[in-house]
Amino acid sequence: MTSRSNHTKSKYYPPGIFLLVSLAFCLPFFRKWEYIGVGDWELFCTMAAVPAKTITYFGQFPFWNPYLGGGNILFAHPEVGIASPFFLLIMLFGPVAGLKVQILLAYFLGFYGTYLLARKIGLGNLASYLVSFTYYGSSYFALHFSIGHIPFTHFCFLPWVILFLLKAEGDWKYILGAAGALALIILGNGAAVPLLYTLFFCGMLMVLLSIEQGHLRHVRRFLVATVLGVLLAGVKFFPMYSYLSQNRWEGMPTDQVPLSLAFTGLFSFDQWIFRTAGSGQYWGWHEYGAYLSPAVLILAVVGAVCCLRRSRLWLILGLFFFIFGLGHFSPVSLWNLIVHLPGFSSVRSPARAFQFVVLAFAIMAGFGLDFCLNRLKTTFTQARYLAVVLVAAVIVVNLFINLPSLRTIGYKKPEPVVFQDEFRQEIGRKDDIYNQFRRNRGSLVTPWLSGYKESRGMVTPTSDVLMEYVVEGRAQVLYRRYTPNRVEYAIRSDRPGTIVFGIGYDEGWYAEDGRRLFERNALVAMRFTAQDHEVVLKYRTPYFYLGLVISLLTLAVCLLLWRRPQLGNRCKAIFE
Repeated sequence: MTSRSNHTKSKYYPPGIFLLVSLAFCLPFFRKWEYIGVGDWELFCTMAAVPAKTITYFGQFPFWNPYLGGGNILFAHPEVGIASPFFLLIMLFGPVAGLKVQILLAYFLGFYGTYLLARKIGLGNLASYLVSFTYYGSSYFALHFSIGHIPFTHFCFLPWVILFLLKAEGDWKYILGAAGALALIILGNGAAVPLLYTLFFCGMLMVLLSIEQGHLRHVRRFLVATVLGVLLAGVKFFPMYSYLSQNRWEGMPTDQVPLSLAFTGLFSFDQWIFRTAGSGQYWGWHEYGAYLSPAVLILAVVGAVCCLRRSRLWLILGLFFFIFGLGHFSPVSLWNLIVHLPGFSSVRSPARAFQFVVLAFAIMAGFGLDFCLNRLKTTFTQARYLAVVLVAAVIVVNLFINLPSLRTIGYKKPEPVVFQDEFRQEIGRKDDIYNQFRRNRGSLVTPWLSGYKESRGMVTPTSDVLMEYVVEGRAQVLYRRYTPNRVEYAIRSDRPGTIVFGIGYDEGWYAEDGRRLFERNALVAMRFTAQDHEVVLKYRTPYFYLGLVISLLTLAVCLLLWRRPQLGNRCKAIFE
């Protein structure tokens, strides 16, 4: 009874430890609870606040964002996570604090998932802690979180996807877990970079495992999990895919990282977010830093040399993603070959792949640590205590390396403002879009991540922004009630013509009375008659309801397979 009780208690030690470590990393964020940080914090606070306000104040589902760039997609945007459980944090704590709690949960899930993955691979307890602290405690994540790259929080699901795929070898039901983790990435605001890189890394690993074991079961499970994940997230994926297939971000196929800069990013203790390392640094330091402890590197070499059979796949992956992360250093570089594939054609900053170098070498270091402990435990009784000190030192050093960047969260405190009843567009400033939103003002000037099109609006020579403009005929707008998905106009006209509204044109806008809307200078336009007195424009994300039906049907099938194992066993051939 005592042994079972101790075993039960020991199960709670890892999550408890990881929660404490996560709190330590997020302490600078929580000490500045009401502050926002540098870089993209302004943008993602706004993109989190708009859907919350749309629901709570306007009573509408958040389909459209009128506050950025003259109007842009909202629900279909890959970096807006309205359908994610993380969005509940925004609703509960508000956009600023909610994103900080999201980062806390991302740290916890990342640390814990990596630990469980290492255990599944066969590493010992201490080695698994080493892998977890090395990978998710790296400056890679702290730098991206500090600069406001909130979508990168969804990399916390990557180790869980791999874990479930590996566990599916013994029980096919874990494929549903992998699919669920992928669906959470899509439904959240990780449907761009995190989703692409997660699928890329997991796919590479499953292919290597299948080659090593001489069968394709790992690849089949990965493909089934990917398809199920996409279908589970269909409510977000299909509207998003439809939009992005017509409005693509332009990638940087010639982007590269000098070899010296790559080594600096991996091994330098100076991981300050505003660091300038030399002429080869095109991006901010947050795109290069991915700290890997020298002690971990030494253990990784031990693991590669002494445990080659167990670590060789991770050695291949580490070297592959290091070369890939160097970018376009040659016409036949890995980056140059892969960046033209679907999805990767919009990718920038190849150094983002260095997180997988850290993960691969961390796992190799885990094999090295286990090897050393097994060799020394009979001759050196203090070896385990030294290993504990080493693991603790890795996370402490990582924390102190990351602290200067994490403290930049105190960049500014949003000023007190009053939400105006009447919405209007302004030219604005991209570093003040959050305060403008809080005044119920849209900003034509915004960060480029806010939308996939140029800012759209009507600006006079005196820098006034028009909300509508009659280009033909004669009409007067008597009244305007502007809400995110619905805009009502009362007009008076004595001559038919054309009116252009200060609303960015996208598929999904329609007139309530069924008349045709069309695009004019990238804005919504409409013909009117002398008999018109009221016009109501509405927006609904295209393919939303189709995607919702697909999501619900897929969820029902997954629940049926889960609850009825005999039915799942009949489909086992698909998974195997």
